[in-house]
Amino acid sequence: MTYTPIVYGGTDIQIFTSSGTWTKPDKAKMVLVMCIGPGGGGGAGRKGATLTNRSGGGGGSGGSMGTDQFAASNLPATVAVTVGAGGTGAARQTTNSTNGAAGVASANDSSFGSSPVYVIGPKGQAGGGGATTTGSGGTNTALTTVMGGDVGRPGVGGLGQNVNGLAPTPNQDTPQGATSGGGGGGVNSSNTVSDGGTGGNLTTNAGPWSGGSNGVAPSGNGGDGSNYPEYGTTKGLGGGGGAGSNTTVGGNGGNGGSYGGGGGGGGASTDSVGNSGAGGNGGDGVVVVITFF
Repeated sequence: MTYTPIVYGGTDIQIFTSSGTWTKPDKAKMVLVMCIGPGGGGGAGRKGATLTNRSGGGGGSGGSMGTDQFAASNLPATVAVTVGAGGTGAARQTTNSTNGAAGVASANDSSFGSSPVYVIGPKGQAGGGGATTTGSGGTNTALTTVMGGDVGRPGVGGLGQNVNGLAPTPNQDTPQGATSGGGGGGVNSSNTVSDGGTGGNLTTNAGPWSGGSNGVAPSGNGGDGSNYPEYGTTKGLGGGGGAGSNTTVGGNGGNGGSYGGGGGGGGASTDSVGNSGAGGNGGDGVVVVITFF
């Protein structure tokens, strides 16, 4: 277990960056819980013949965010905490005329409680591998049970274009999750090369927070996602997509930020010239428990 207790007068904040157990403090009155799910890994770009369509890999979606508050008397003395590890990005494609592999989603959501589950932050899904059509981005399902967060929408792999990662759609009833990774840049049948997409941005009252920078053709790597401060910790922004290339290796996707940012997709490449770009890793999840006395 890894957590950081932060005590401010009548408030105790415990930040779990790995799975463990929360112990209810003495004299606790109210408990606020926030869970951010881990981000999905980005897909790798296609490695294909010249004068054919070669797509970049799709960006992984960001982890969703769930919150709820409880009277301390309604919680047991200890509660199991699960923190999902970020999904891994797909490796470069090294075989000629072969689609890129899809990224990997985390094995676990982030959650507070196991039986029952009190709050959950669903994991982001992985980006698809680049093909001869536009690579698919990671998806996620809106939570309808317990208490759910908004969904980090996916970045989509580019085909002769760059497709940016997306942020969740906020509303007054659900908080925003982490943002998704940008799609990898493609190469079209005219051998026109595209940049990668930027990681998903997030607009808050404090102003805009930028996702990972896009990889610039040829072969530029996507930048890692940054971190937006919230609830005593940070929320991750998506990694940028790697650029496509017709003359050398495709660019790698950037890693998702902590916590929960989606990994960027890798750029496409050309047979007998260079391997395609790898997908970026998704950011790990986090669970924050704030106790009021």
